[in-house]
Amino acid sequence: MGVAMMAGRAKFIRRAGIAFAATAALTATTIAFADTHQHVLLKEDLFGNIPNVTIRGVAAGGAPWVVDGWVKLTNDHLMASGKWLIIPKTGYLANGKPIPAAIAGTTAHVPEVLAEVTFANSPAIVTAPVKLSSDGDFTINANIQVPAGASQPIVLIGPGADGKMKAWFASTNFLFNYGVATKASVMGSTKGMGGSKSW
Repeated sequence: MGVAMMAGRAKFIRRAGIAFAATAALTATTIAFADTHQHVLLKEDLFGNIPNVTIRGVAAGGAPWVVDGWVKLTNDHLMASGKWLIIPKTGYLANGKPIPAAIAGTTAHVPEVLAEVTFANSPAIVTAPVKLSSDGDFTINANIQVPAGASQPIVLIGPGADGKMKAWFASTNFLFNYGVATKASVMGSTKGMGGSKSW
């Protein structure tokens, strides 16, 4: 192999190595940037409401609602998507009466919904309203800013106006681990009971 050819090959390898190193550095920087600015705080399914239940100051709708949907919350973005956000055909209202046939299986003509992101220790964030189709479909895609140190987020979906939610129809899993007994939570409360259960 001639000297010129060897020199050309070495130059090509050196340039390829530099290009590869630059690409790797750019990729690492991009990943680091994404990790810094897109920290996932919550990724959960949505669940229909429970009448007479209030979550962080927001009361449930007077009728039960069902939904098939999900939420993804990062420190600067909220994505919520759902379908069949409707009042089921069977069930009971907050007053204990059966769901009226006139609204059973419908959205009760609710035209829009919004999301309220609530926290245990920070003010809530409310998104702009979006259209709720007659089949109960909606998509919320909002740029937000979660306060530093905000914890225990719960996302509520429902109608609202003037930056406030009127009632929640769906939410992320606020019941996660609620009411689950642990040894620490019942320590000493079952002494003398012999470990038996009464149904």
